[in-house]
Amino acid sequence: MNNIGSTGIITVPLLASLLVFSAASTNIFENSNNLSKDAEKTVNDVVEEIATYIMIKDAMGKYYYNADGVSKVRKIVVLVKPLIPSVINISELTIEINNGNDVILLSYSGRAMQRNSAALFEHQIWDKTVDTFSLIVLIDKDKSLLDHSIMNEDLAFIAIRLPDQFAMGDDESITLSIIPVRGAITTIVLKTPFFHSSNVVSLES
Repeated sequence: MNNIGSTGIITVPLLASLLVFSAASTNIFENSNNLSKDAEKTVNDVVEEIATYIMIKDAMGKYYYNADGVSKVRKIVVLVKPLIPSVINISELTIEINNGNDVILLSYSGRAMQRNSAALFEHQIWDKTVDTFSLIVLIDKDKSLLDHSIMNEDLAFIAIRLPDQFAMGDDESITLSIIPVRGAITTIVLKTPFFHSSNVVSLES
């Protein structure tokens, strides 16, 4: 048998096999590349969720009487800090409050003030905090929060004056959510005690 002919017969299937393998390899690499991109996006999303997560460390409220002599929690403070040191623009946050009957959305007032000798619930920042939320800053080493509304490794109280329809009597609750533009939403249920003997109370979660 002609060796050239024999080589040709062997070469055709070999070339065909190589073409099939090449096509399959291309598909595998393309799929791997797609999987890699999906995995990278997932990782980036998870990192962003963690990096923008704001921890709630404590919450308190204060009872005040209204004109009708009804005592309810009308001011609340929520102690927050980032889960990990990161860069969170407070001006991009929205706070949602839900009392089971209605929902309000609060934006940042643009006001962050250092704590001072005044009582927490009588801090001067409350005069500027109506239908918004403000910050009473405890730790801000680089002044990024006070000067630029950027929270990195800071510690601060979110100060909220509750509208009348959201003020809480004894054994009542609201759901508070901190909503960033990107990343994880922090949600907590704040509940007043069944009975209060002092005006300032811890809000159970």
